[in-house]
Amino acid sequence: MKKTRNILMALYAGFLLMAAILYICGEFLQWDMTLWADATRGQKFVGSTVMILLTIGLLPLSLRLFKFQFVADRLVQRKASALACWGSVRLVIMGLLLVLNTFFYYAFGFESTYGYLAVVTLLCMPFVIPTMNRCMAEVTPPEKHEDESVVEEQPEEQNV
Repeated sequence: MKKTRNILMALYAGFLLMAAILYICGEFLQWDMTLWADATRGQKFVGSTVMILLTIGLLPLSLRLFKFQFVADRLVQRKASALACWGSVRLVIMGLLLVLNTFFYYAFGFESTYGYLAVVTLLCMPFVIPTMNRCMAEVTPPEKHEDESVVEEQPEEQNV
């Protein structure tokens, strides 16, 4: 399990590092990354619409991925190998969204839409940090309570 956690942590840190490098190159080193700054309004609209839809669609999917029955069953049955596979899928989705939105922010000439999308993705990243406790919790089957609806009633105290 430790090897799986290390792989997932390397992916997590790698995507954060790539986004940080883009940020440092664009803000502090002031590299000219404006590849599409002269794009037409239509091209900018299509680009931002696609990235908004991808971000809004894929972020909740990646956060909720381990709750799907198919994935949850694989995590319980195969533990480390399934966690390496599905954890990598989750981190790649979120990491690519972060890196692409950061890159497009500079490529389209400081288009704020991409900056906001990158910030939203960055804010979601701490919810999937692959710590050892999280890895163990994700491969452990959830406890099922036999009957949660039965609650013993206690007599109410009367104040006189």
